[in-house]
Amino acid sequence: MKVKSNKMLFLIISMVIITVIIIVGLILLLNKKGKQQPVYIETNQSDEDKQEGEKQTEIDEEEYYEVTNLIRRYYGLLNKNNYMTRTGESFAEEKSVKESIYNLISKEYIEKENITVEKIYEYVPDINEAVTFVPYDMEISEGMGVDKYLVSGALIYMMNNEKYSDIQLFVNIDHRNNTFSIEPISTNEKVEINNTEEEIGKNNGNTFEPTIMNEQEIAKEKFNNLKLLILRKSEKLYNMFEEKYKSKKFGDYQGYVKYIEDNYERLSTMFLTKYKVDRLEDYTQYVCIDNHGRYSIFRNKTSTDVEILLDTYTVDLPEFTEKYNKANAQEKVGMNIEKFINAINEKDYKYGYNLLDEVFKRNNMPTQQDFENYVKNNMYENNVLEHNEVKKEGNVFIYELGVKDGNNENAEQKKLTVIMQLKEGTDFVMSFSME
Repeated sequence: MKVKSNKMLFLIISMVIITVIIIVGLILLLNKKGKQQPVYIETNQSDEDKQEGEKQTEIDEEEYYEVTNLIRRYYGLLNKNNYMTRTGESFAEEKSVKESIYNLISKEYIEKENITVEKIYEYVPDINEAVTFVPYDMEISEGMGVDKYLVSGALIYMMNNEKYSDIQLFVNIDHRNNTFSIEPISTNEKVEINNTEEEIGKNNGNTFEPTIMNEQEIAKEKFNNLKLLILRKSEKLYNMFEEKYKSKKFGDYQGYVKYIEDNYERLSTMFLTKYKVDRLEDYTQYVCIDNHGRYSIFRNKTSTDVEILLDTYTVDLPEFTEKYNKANAQEKVGMNIEKFINAINEKDYKYGYNLLDEVFKRNNMPTQQDFENYVKNNMYENNVLEHNEVKKEGNVFIYELGVKDGNNENAEQKKLTVIMQLKEGTDFVMSFSME
């Protein structure tokens, strides 16, 4: 009887132990599943399933310029002059060049068009001079392995300041393998991004090092791209100016063209000397100053949504208004005179003329052309303000300033007299004379 009781007790204990082991095992298994990291799984998805898994994301600055640099590399490879000596002799075998280009074209495009190495020049642009690429816009579709970018921009011909062409193309990037491919687009019509590639295998020529750019390099890139587009009177660039600014500065596209023609010598010789980056609530602002002391301002809402201004006087910038509101009356007059002189130096006669008192205009310069003629005959191309004396008579300030020729240090100094009355906000009216 006692033996039977011991067996029963042993059986119960065994069942309890087994139950505990099972429960503990289940708990450990669940915890393991909760903590494990996602694993990339190779699948043979259908196109429909893959497109549902893709997502549109915002493109950051480094990614934006990384894609841009890969496109520039592609067009550099296409330039046949890069394989010529000064005497016009080729130093590279044509077959080798064709293979290099072929290695950058997407596998999908090659299969679709049935492209061979021998026929590669039938599917890519024929380029025989130095070119570069400036992006306008960029969209991304993130895939399972390869990110696909639809890029529009301008192909700039470097030896001709008027020549450029609008283009668009696909760039595929495999960020795991650091490989890329290009897919030409033969139309400027809107196209869809259909991302189907899962990997871009390495070959001789399609690898790259990820782009790392500091703020100075980004500012310089923006400034140089602006210069390339503005010299070619790009309509796309015209549409990138902030709307209120564009209307006041140019009026219309023809006014924009006239501005470029009036300032062509300065624009064609400008280069970046200083820059400043302000990270504001709604955008990041890059303020660039060139060797002529002129401003170019880029307001980046995103890397692909940018507003541009070419001066600090046409519209009141937030930082100007803040500084102006804190200034005393005499300081405000000085800031307004700087606006006037900046406009004169920009040959912005419309803006300068609109600052003048109506009675003064009626008696001395009835038309804008009269004002323009007076400025051209009495002031310098690049007016630089020197010392000043100021006095106040009633609610009117009278400033006397020295003016030097910024382009010729040996030129005589002239005297500018400005009479100004401050109005509400940042408004004012003035009259002036030169001796």
